Order: sequence, then structure tokens, then C-alpha cells
Amino acid sequence: MTRIRPEMANAGGSSVWLALFLVLGSALHFLGGNVADPDLWGHLRYGQMILEGHGLPREDVFSYTAAGAPFYDHEWLSDLVFASIYAVAGSAGLIAFKLLVGAAMLLAMWDATRVLGARLLPGERLHPLVAAAAMIAALAVISPGATFRPQLFTMLLLALETALLLHGDRRLREERVTLPWELAVLPVLIVIWANAHGGFLVGLGLLGCYGAATLAQESFARLRGLPAELAPRQLGALCALGVACAAMPLLNPYGVELYVYLATTLGMHDQISEWDPVELLSTGFLRFKIMVVVTVAAVALLIARRGRDAARSPLAWLVPFLAVAAAAAFRHQRHTVLYGIVAMPVVAVAAEQLRRLVLERRPSLRPRRQVFAAAALGAAAIGVLQLSWFGVQLARDGLDIRYGRIDYPVDAIEFMRTHDLRGNAAFPFEWGAYAISKLAPESRVFIDGRFEAVYPQQVIEDYFAFMHGTEGWERLLDDYPTEIVVVQRWREIHPRMFSRPDFAYVYSDPASLVFVRRTPTNDDALERLASVDRFDFPRPPTVFP
Repeated sequence: MTRIRPEMANAGGSSVWLALFLVLGSALHFLGGNVADPDLWGHLRYGQMILEGHGLPREDVFSYTAAGAPFYDHEWLSDLVFASIYAVAGSAGLIAFKLLVGAAMLLAMWDATRVLGARLLPGERLHPLVAAAAMIAALAVISPGATFRPQLFTMLLLALETALLLHGDRRLREERVTLPWELAVLPVLIVIWANAHGGFLVGLGLLGCYGAATLAQESFARLRGLPAELAPRQLGALCALGVACAAMPLLNPYGVELYVYLATTLGMHDQISEWDPVELLSTGFLRFKIMVVVTVAAVALLIARRGRDAARSPLAWLVPFLAVAAAAAFRHQRHTVLYGIVAMPVVAVAAEQLRRLVLERRPSLRPRRQVFAAAALGAAAIGVLQLSWFGVQLARDGLDIRYGRIDYPVDAIEFMRTHDLRGNAAFPFEWGAYAISKLAPESRVFIDGRFEAVYPQQVIEDYFAFMHGTEGWERLLDDYPTEIVVVQRWREIHPRMFSRPDFAYVYSDPASLVFVRRTPTNDDALERLASVDRFDFPRPPTVFP
């Protein structure tokens, strides 16, 4: 009697279409946001400078604290892409680009899942709904990174590299190819990555885990007198590939200085929230924490099922990378996104393994057609709600990129422009790029989101002392030619500013307050403000840029 495979019972065409629908709805829900990133104004401006023929920006022209200092725009390629798209298609083009990057990332993740499943579950196919569930869980973890920023390139290229490594490793072992094309293209991927975003270091780390595990596997086999899977020519090609990939990032406008810059600045982000650690005993980043727990269980199940063979499977390099990635994510919040990308294939394959084990031991748990239909209907209803949310966003905003009036000094800057208040202006760093976009070159900023890419450590320390009211907070006012100060209302900095008689309070709104230094240069402006309605100015729409 022919045995019906478990996946064939309910994995017909309807399951495939339902899986696609659910992933589509979740992708638009988690990746389809249209909120501007605080640094988007800066990336657009730097890219426009390149397009306008000014060349790569190499020194600061936007601040009064680091004017003329070297500017390491190590994300210049991302800036150029953003500016080029915006020049052709505006905000709609940037939204479409983000969605296309998300779609390509998901395709690469699915491809990696498919290949990993073929390696760990030979002769079997993943149930589409199992793969969809794992992908939706990963999307929930990935979503914080789906903003208009260069990190998009790291998300896409990490997913693509994972798929290429799985493909290439399979062909090395099954087809005995010296160097499969999937591996041969990695240097090209790395050089693009290194010019688009500093996250290329993650890509080198993944490649390092793969190379170290492969060499360890072959060395151990030879020491024990076991048959080796790879020939010496293949191992030599892999070593040459590793050297080439490590050298590729040097093909950037800064040469070896890129490595020096990253090595000396990676520890300078402790005051930026996305570089804060993930608190273990809290409800914050709960999706990521659940994904880590599920991944640990998934790895344990797969290793238990494969036994000694696990050491010669892709788990030998995926597991160490995931361990390092989890540690990095707990240390810095921004890396939680990358963990979800690589963990997803492992979770999906383990979930399929668990599903098969359960059905083999408890066939009665196989859902009946009516139960399956009811569950599918409920899942489809959730997908409809997610698509509806995206539809509401489109109906409300069209294809515009938006930002909150309470989140940026929209009206404060319009007040400054209307009343011709110019000069060196200290804004919160997350408002710096927005202020540069609206006020340069008439006004320069104290600091902006470029941080260590431009500003000396002393400037950064003085900025945070002012923001937190710690010892030396007045240095921002006294040691620099600061003429205007714009503070966020919620930070409660304004009481300290009111204590400074050399600064006049001239404006406030729910987002910000504005103070102007009393100097001969500003006396005319302050006198003029005393005789006009300060709030008589247009309120610009919060549509990018």
C-alpha cells in the first residue's frame, strides 16, 4: 500500500496560495511603512552633492564645531542610490525601492530555506505554511530595520550571502566543482556592500564562520582517517576566496582608512539608543527574544536528529554564526534585525522536522479538512487586516514619505526661516540632518547623525553633557560660537536655558523651544520679534523632504 506523505495531505495548491498571501500581507505590514528615518535628509543631501558634480563629500561643510574636518562618508553608494532614485521618482521611488529590497530579501531567505531543507531533510519538501509561519516570525523581528537608510543594503546582502553560501557549499560537495559561481561572486557582493554600509563586516563574519567550519571539518576528517568531502584544489580555492573577500573592502574611496575608521569608531555609539543593549529581563524586543529561544530549540532538534552528521552539515557554520549574532544583538539593539534574517531558514527546517515527527507518532493529530479550512480562514482574515492597514496608509498618504510634527522641529524651523533667524544652531543630533536640509548654508549645526564620521570626541562629549545636564553642560554654550539653541520639549532642557540671561526665549510649540543668544548681531532680530506676531507663519505639511 502506498504511504501518503504528511505534507501531501494538506499541502496542495491552496496551501501554497494561502502561504503566499499571508507572507505578502505580513511583508507589507512589517516592511511597508512610510515614516522618514532621521538620517534620510542627510543621505539625500550627500548623494545630491555627488550627482551635482561636487564629488564625494570629504570634509564637513554643515557644522560649526567640525567645519573642514574629514568626513568619512562610508555609505556613499547608498547615498548615491537614494539621491538618484529621488531625482527620478521622488518619495514614491524610495518607497518602491524599499519594498523591492524587502521582496528580494524574502526571496533570498526562502531560497536559503529551500536549500537548507534539501540538505537536512533529503527527499522531503517543506510544507508551504510551515515556511510561511517561520518567515512571518522573522519579519516581525526584521521590521525595526525596514526604514529608509543604508542598513537596507546589509539586510538584503546578508540574506543573499546566506543563500549563496548554502548553494555553493552544496555544489562543492555534490558536484565537486572547484569553485561554484555562487561562491565566486562573493567578492563582488562584498565590494558593493563595503561601499554601501558598514554592515559588510557582518558579511565577512558569516564567510569567516563558513570557511573556518569547512577547514575544521576537512582537517578533522583527515586526522581521523575518514574520507574527505573536498579535494585539495577546492580547499585552496576557498582559501583564495577568503583572502579576496577580505581585500575587496579596500576598493573604496578611502582605501585602508575604511578599516582604520571602523576599528576606531565602533565603540563610540554608547549614547545612541539603537546601540544600547537588549535588556534580558524585560519585555523589550520580545519578538527577538522569542526568536532566539525558538532558534536554540530548533538547533537542538536538528542536531539530535542528525547526530554526528550535524558536524558535516551547514549547521556547522550556521550555528556558530547565530551564536555570535545573538550575542551581538543582545549587546546592540540594531543587530536584532540581522539575527532574524539568518535564523529564519534554521527555524523553518526545524519546524518542518518537528511537524513530521509529531504526525508520524500521532497520526490522529493530522488536521481534518474542516479544521484545516477553519484555520486557513482565520489566517486569511489576519492577512486581509494587514493588507487593509497598508491600504489605509496608501489612501491617507499616497506614495509620500511622512514624518511626525511632534517628532521634528517642523514649525520651529519655519519660524526661524520666516523671521530670518540665522547663525550657528545647536539642535538635537537626531534633528541635525533635518535642520541641515532646511537651513544650510545660512545656518550651521552643532552636531548631526554623522557623529563619529565627522565630529571630534570632545564635541560629542560636550553635546551629551548638555543634553543630560551633567557636569560641563554649559560648554556647548560657552566654548563654541553657539547663537541659537533648539531643544526638544520632552527632554526638559529648557529650564536650564531659562537660567541663562544671555539667551532669549523666542518660541515654543509641542515639539520644541527656541532660544537666541543676545548679541549685537541678533539684537535687531530680537527687537523685531518683540513687535510682531511670532506665530504668524505658515505651517508646512510633514511630507518628505
